[in-house]
Amino acid sequence: MSAGADTAIEAEAQRAFAMGAEAWRAGQTERATEGFGRAALLLPGWAAAHVNLGAALRRLGRAEAAVVCYRRALTLEPDQAATLSNLGNALRDLGRLEESEAALRRAAALAPDSIGTTYNLALALRDRRQHDEATALLERINAAEPNNAEYRWDLALSRLYQGDYPRGFAGYEARLGLARNPPRAIAGERWHGGAVAGRTIFLHSEQGFGDALQFIRYVPLLAARGAAIVLECLPELAELFAGLPGVVALVKLGTPPPPYDLWAPLASLPHLLATSFATIPADVPYLAVPARPGLVVPRPPGTTLAVGLVWAGKTTPRDRSWPLEQLLPLLDDPRIACHSLQVGPRAADLARLGLDLLVRDASAALTSFADTAAVMARLDLIITIDTATAHLAGALGRPTWVVLRYVSDWRWRDEPTDCPWYPTMRLFRQPAPDDFATPVAEMARALATLLSDKDQ
Repeated sequence: MSAGADTAIEAEAQRAFAMGAEAWRAGQTERATEGFGRAALLLPGWAAAHVNLGAALRRLGRAEAAVVCYRRALTLEPDQAATLSNLGNALRDLGRLEESEAALRRAAALAPDSIGTTYNLALALRDRRQHDEATALLERINAAEPNNAEYRWDLALSRLYQGDYPRGFAGYEARLGLARNPPRAIAGERWHGGAVAGRTIFLHSEQGFGDALQFIRYVPLLAARGAAIVLECLPELAELFAGLPGVVALVKLGTPPPPYDLWAPLASLPHLLATSFATIPADVPYLAVPARPGLVVPRPPGTTLAVGLVWAGKTTPRDRSWPLEQLLPLLDDPRIACHSLQVGPRAADLARLGLDLLVRDASAALTSFADTAAVMARLDLIITIDTATAHLAGALGRPTWVVLRYVSDWRWRDEPTDCPWYPTMRLFRQPAPDDFATPVAEMARALATLLSDKDQ
């Protein structure tokens, strides 16, 4: 190829790279990917093009391709701390935690003063269940940048993982300053703790279904202190929450509340009521099953156990779902009448696998959490992933088995098979990120024991 042709290719690559950079700054990730990708194809020896393409691909959720980009860049320019840090993040997205830790430790060794690199390493170590080291790094980062809400938030989560609830829930307030959690304008005085007798408190909804179901246990505690509660919630939870002690008004999210004296976010109650690991309010059930007199959950002749099953939930920020194919050993015994409580697009997994002939699909009747609660009350056992269904079953005091991915949420901790928030719950965990078989085999053995005990 002539020098002139080379120059033309380089010029075109530069234009594509500039276009990608402009699109990246404008938040146009797809267009940025096109620009950086074209630059990398035209000049495969240009490390920066691969690095930027990797960043754009990762933002689009294409972590596998991002890893290739970062490895290409490191082949061209080894020992670049920023590239190694990005590689570690992409590997963490994929659950390749040992590789992620190795890349991030190398990045931190090359750039020991980089707060961003240290932060990424801390998150990887937390996923690796190395909580003491992760927390120590996050404490160092927070000392250097005490006003960074993201750093305070992750330090709080690490402390919650370790059972340090006083400091963990105090730090949990950092969520209110996160860029992805814009503040709401709520009139009146916020409650920061203290006497509430004779006062009306507006508790506002701010997080998802699971958090609401977990933290709603604090409403009766406030009522016992003499508070009247105006409770805001998502519409799907309204019927379930309406009968809670102390609730004088139920407000669906987005509806103006009636007059009140004080307000507080629902998820702040563990902090405001000074929860420690030893004082978790774990009396269950704390939610009542709504009346559904016409509801019948079939129990065919010859069956011993009626079991509800949920296998899929949100995939972000972490996928907590379980491949339904991997749960098939739980269906081997015909004495188990299995009922799917799965809602949403993944309910179609039953028909895709031909399991709609073996599992009764209850999803059509589940239009609210009150409906699901009524079905759960008629089952012997609920088997679920980490999703709102688990919190609902635990709040109702139903026998519940939760199958957890290797990286699980702070409230489940890392090792125990019990859950301090839900006494009727048993936890089954992945021993490694790619091991879906071991916890299912453990559940299958536990089911066999349960069947044997029932038949005696």
